[in-house]
Amino acid sequence: MHCTVRRAAPKDAQAVDALHKASVRALCAKVYSTRQIEAWLGGRSPADYCRAMIAGETMLVAERGGQVVGFAWVKEEMLVGLYVDPVRGRGAGPTLLRSAEQHVRDEGAAILSLQATLNAVAFYQRHGFVADRDTSVVRGGRELAVVDMSKRLSTSR
Repeated sequence: MHCTVRRAAPKDAQAVDALHKASVRALCAKVYSTRQIEAWLGGRSPADYCRAMIAGETMLVAERGGQVVGFAWVKEEMLVGLYVDPVRGRGAGPTLLRSAEQHVRDEGAAILSLQATLNAVAFYQRHGFVADRDTSVVRGGRELAVVDMSKRLSTSR
């Protein structure tokens, strides 16, 4: 169950792209329609993750047995995304979240914000996040309900 977390590199982009798509298709299917999911994922490619890394956004990957089983994407004090492999990623989510929180804390931020998919709200609540408001985002021309959430980060390590 144990995994290690490291900073992602452009060589990880293919694995991150495939994992992102597999995760969304498997874990979000109970709360979003197939059309919403495919619009959300449409047009994504490994190059998108490379561009984010090159632009200075922080991407962390969780590995188990040399395989990427999850990733977290942080931009400033916003958790852009946290996704785990629907088969092999069990247990990687909390480890990635702690690493993302530590990164944001190290950068001097006191609050970590995110937009949780409906299936992930309970996960974030279990880890100390509070729901700020229900909202929506548009992905690929389709509206997706999400919940703005935030967590005040402690200064202790």
